[in-house]
Amino acid sequence: MKYAAIILAACLLRPILIWSQTGASCADPIPITMDGVCRNYTVSSATGSNLVCTALATTSITYFSVTSNASAQEMLLKIKWPTVGHVEVAFYHSTSCTNGNLESASSICFYDGQGDWAPAPDFVITPNTTYILRIKTPTTGSIQICGQYYTPPNNSCATAMPIGPILTFDNNATHKPGTGITPAGICAGEIDNTAFYVYTVDVTGQTTVSIENLDMDNNYQSNLLNLGYKVGVFTGTCGSLTSVACYVGVAEAQIVTGSLPAGTKVYVAIDGILGSNCDYGIRAVNSVSLLSADLKYFTGLKTPEGNILKWVSLNERDNAFFEVERSLDGVNYASIYRVVGQGNSKSEKNYEFADLSPGAKSFYRLKMISGAGKNAYSNVIRVDRELSPNSKLIFGNVITNQLGLQINDGKEQNVSITIVDEVGREIYHQNTKINAGDNLINISTARISNGFYYLLVSGGDYRETLRFVKR
Repeated sequence: MKYAAIILAACLLRPILIWSQTGASCADPIPITMDGVCRNYTVSSATGSNLVCTALATTSITYFSVTSNASAQEMLLKIKWPTVGHVEVAFYHSTSCTNGNLESASSICFYDGQGDWAPAPDFVITPNTTYILRIKTPTTGSIQICGQYYTPPNNSCATAMPIGPILTFDNNATHKPGTGITPAGICAGEIDNTAFYVYTVDVTGQTTVSIENLDMDNNYQSNLLNLGYKVGVFTGTCGSLTSVACYVGVAEAQIVTGSLPAGTKVYVAIDGILGSNCDYGIRAVNSVSLLSADLKYFTGLKTPEGNILKWVSLNERDNAFFEVERSLDGVNYASIYRVVGQGNSKSEKNYEFADLSPGAKSFYRLKMISGAGKNAYSNVIRVDRELSPNSKLIFGNVITNQLGLQINDGKEQNVSITIVDEVGREIYHQNTKINAGDNLINISTARISNGFYYLLVSGGDYRETLRFVKR
């Protein structure tokens, strides 16, 4: 094998995506592409004070536009500032940013710098209409926004999402007030934006509804911090629900029911206080799995070629697909592979996928998608890759405007050079031919935003992954 010495000499700088608009004024907004893809948008140099949140200093403001589709679907934005800090999203219901067009109820304060934005539950979206968002950030830099049109599939008891003992991730950001339940059934005085779930009791006795990994953000009523959500647990049928237990508060919840007979169908309603948007995981202990597949195991193996993921399903019920999702930070996931499921089967089935472009540290989970379009997730596994014993890496892991890459190879060959961000999105790629001996390759990084990245270098008989910081 050859000796590969890779030296990162200099360093990185700004976003990859360059927009013609600057976002410095309401008349020059940056359009958000509503395709579900996460993008980095450059914050403008304009500044302003807060409009709806509690007192924030005069800091950077950037105007964005979102345009509804012909079906007037709900619009969901997942917004993430790279560090902890107050982010304010002010919503104008027209392209004229006057006080009279500011929709306070659809504006929101992210005190940790990230969260879900959607119009308020009572806001009526007009088809093919452009709206303006004024986003206030702590400083200049870049902000990540993932925009999509989204109709929540579980906004009613009749379309409740099946859950079981495996954690299912969801949010209530685009939901409307649920019907068929009373405010008292969710320990509240009003119903705002309701997501419904359902499970079946496995063994006669008590069950526990567990809500975990909670991330919640309140609307413009910013003096009421961390209001969170309320939860109601019910039995019966959708036309006649009976309250069993309820909870209201700010912490992750473990809601215990009384003793229930095996086979009892239980409904769960999660509602945001004053329209709070909540991301969370939910599971039911002592429940029959209503997921589209039961897994015997899901595991990952490290090989010289990449990470090999293997899983075995025991039963599949209307299971249309498995998707493998990967994350480089354990938080943000992206789909990298999809395979057709068995549909309906009670026999064991082995599946395997090779990730040939893994990061130095990769997190994986399986998304199980039913024929009805409902989905749930497996456990998360982590695969760490150590540097190859036949390669030596010497590099400065902090760069600014240029990345200098030195490759010392024993033979002439073609190599692939890729830069990916922490969530696995490719932001730079080139194929180049190197000679035997020392090779110096310079890559301009002036347009790459500040943050953590991975450099992937691969040839015919080796693959290396390096982590670095762009400043």
